[in-house]
Amino acid sequence: MVLSVDYLRNVNLHYLLAIDANHSGDTRYFNKTAALAAISATNNQFGCGTGTDAVSINCALNSPIIDTNTGLPGASIAAYAANGLDSAADLGVGGCMAALGFACSFQGVNPQLGPAVFLYPGGRSVYNAMDVKLVDNVKDPFRGVKYLNFQFSYSLSRFTNAGSIFTTSVGTSPAAADQDFVAQAIDSRHPLGFSGPAALDRTHQFSFGGYADLPLHFRLGTIFHFDSPLSSTLVVPTSGIGAGEIFRTDFTGDGTVGDPVPGPHVGSFMRGITPGGLNQILNNYNNTVAGNLTPAGQVLVANGLFTPQQLGVGNALCLSNPNMVSAGAACAVAPSVPLAPPGEVGLTWLKTLDTSLSWIGSVNVKDRKISVQPSVSFFNLFNFANFNIPGNVLSGILTGGTGSINGTTYATASAVRVGVGTGVFGLGAPRTIEFGLKLSF
Repeated sequence: MVLSVDYLRNVNLHYLLAIDANHSGDTRYFNKTAALAAISATNNQFGCGTGTDAVSINCALNSPIIDTNTGLPGASIAAYAANGLDSAADLGVGGCMAALGFACSFQGVNPQLGPAVFLYPGGRSVYNAMDVKLVDNVKDPFRGVKYLNFQFSYSLSRFTNAGSIFTTSVGTSPAAADQDFVAQAIDSRHPLGFSGPAALDRTHQFSFGGYADLPLHFRLGTIFHFDSPLSSTLVVPTSGIGAGEIFRTDFTGDGTVGDPVPGPHVGSFMRGITPGGLNQILNNYNNTVAGNLTPAGQVLVANGLFTPQQLGVGNALCLSNPNMVSAGAACAVAPSVPLAPPGEVGLTWLKTLDTSLSWIGSVNVKDRKISVQPSVSFFNLFNFANFNIPGNVLSGILTGGTGSINGTTYATASAVRVGVGTGVFGLGAPRTIEFGLKLSF
């Protein structure tokens, strides 16, 4: 019998991170002249002349003309953004001047270009673990067992990295956040500024495997896994319009949108934030961040182009619907997020026990000895219901819908339940029975 306890530390440096080298949308590269042109064009579009003063803006915000971006009357921040009060990244073009014929306000380092994503060898991840392993091989350990071999292992680990976050929707691949497949930096200014549990991190992992030789040539084998949940990151959902998104969900001012909720670190859900404590975090966000200006909106106010009230600060309708244009507000503020319903579920433990029973015998055929080994195997013998394995987990994007971490109860968790699989893709799947026959000669 051998018991080993090991401490491991692995620091991985210089894996590739995708970073926008042009910093499209970054508030540091704001162009006031382009902003005034965008405001003038939008006010004129809504029948309020080409002025950029407060009267002209209020006229556009309260205009009966329908904003084609929102389908509602009055100019929204999306309307101003579509005319250049935005970045090329938000508008989805390679360069505002070349593609749209006008300059964008948040233009980046080179105003002639849009986002210029390059792969930089700047990633850093750290894996720390205490691994315990017990191995034993013994003959005749007790009556009825001729030989016993088993191994038990336990790993207490932390795997953190910087880069992309695993917030993709149900059914997508974990490659979206795996550092081996080029991660997108969350913050182009500070690529290592957001770091936390990696997409495949599990704090506790218990495993057991072994086999026993029984009388009458039978062999019983078994293996089980019992692993703690994966983690997720709380992310504020984008509006879906695109234009003007830096005024809603870019909380760092770097030009990237759909940022994590300010405050909690990356991977904090199931790592300090439990399903029961989730609403406390969401309430804090709704009370302190939602309805306020992002860095892009603060730049407009600091340059005297809009007032906070014109952008939507203090307007309750901007919180209930980020695309709503009401009471003279452009709704260029951080949106609120729905609270989790009663019975909200989190990411779950992985539980599976596989066992097999085989008979080991032989027959002689024309002076040749042939080993015959028929078997029956049960995968997930106790038919544990498993959820949230890599590639099909609850989304960290706080939409409040089924499949998100703030909109899924056990009754609606079928979207992330492990289904039938084969081979290495069957871990945690419903119980499967396999019959086998092995001939060796």
